[in-house]
Amino acid sequence: MNNNVLNTSKEQDLNEDSVSVQNDLEKIREWLKKQPHLNVRDDDASLLIFLRSSKYSIQRTKEKLDNYYSMITLLPEIFDDLDPFAPDIQALLNVGTMVPLPNTFGKCGPRIILCGYGYDPVLVPYTTIVKASLMIYDILMAEDLNTVAFGVYMVIDLKRFSLKYALQLTPTIVTQHLYCIETGYPLRLKGMQIENCPSALDVTVKIVKACLKGKVSNRLHVYREDSNLQKEITLEMLPIEYGGTNGSIKELGAIWKKKMESYRDWFRDNAKYKTNENLRPGPAKSSASELGIDGSFRKLAVD
Repeated sequence: MNNNVLNTSKEQDLNEDSVSVQNDLEKIREWLKKQPHLNVRDDDASLLIFLRSSKYSIQRTKEKLDNYYSMITLLPEIFDDLDPFAPDIQALLNVGTMVPLPNTFGKCGPRIILCGYGYDPVLVPYTTIVKASLMIYDILMAEDLNTVAFGVYMVIDLKRFSLKYALQLTPTIVTQHLYCIETGYPLRLKGMQIENCPSALDVTVKIVKACLKGKVSNRLHVYREDSNLQKEITLEMLPIEYGGTNGSIKELGAIWKKKMESYRDWFRDNAKYKTNENLRPGPAKSSASELGIDGSFRKLAVD
């Protein structure tokens, strides 16, 4: 990725031992040969994403590979047709408020992803917002070492959020979205900051809080309307539209529109890499067993 899009860490910043890394990659490939249910990208660059995000733990790498590719299988409504040129994705990209910011928290820190909304719920349903956010995740995995090695920090500003989305924010889609971010993708979620949150979304926030695991649940910070955005991150880490110095949303929106469009063939190709649950050794995974859909979260939505 060009430096005018993201300021990324260099590979030498990770202090990798090239011999050890190659040995680890071979061990992972040997393991993959014994997994009849897994069809994955097994080139060095693709496997390194999972190894680095697992802090070079081979066991965690195996788990994350299985989680990512089974996610694609379990959620076909999200992953079967990821097309940057689809009308709903184009409508979202034309608004241009969902962007990774150029500078991270220090040289070796998580990537900040801002979502400022402003979408039409008819043209851009919430399922499209989910798809676009995960497409950005995939691109960052492929191009940004900071994201892979140090994770992401989400800043969600709901000032321009249409309350018409409230009817679309079902427990199922919220659970699916969080499952992808926390479990399906190998990236570490270092924190989530929600600004200008309307009281109408209190139940949704409770669902989000319930879905988040362990330390991440404590890293969810929610602030009401017209609160000061400079709560968890310093002012200079925000875009110029928020009074900071970390890029321009308008400019970044245009850059990321072209970036996502350039990945059209990659997204089409990636849909074929997934699991065959009929061939999985042991119990097959399902959306019910993995996400609790139609189970525990139905009760939570009513409470």
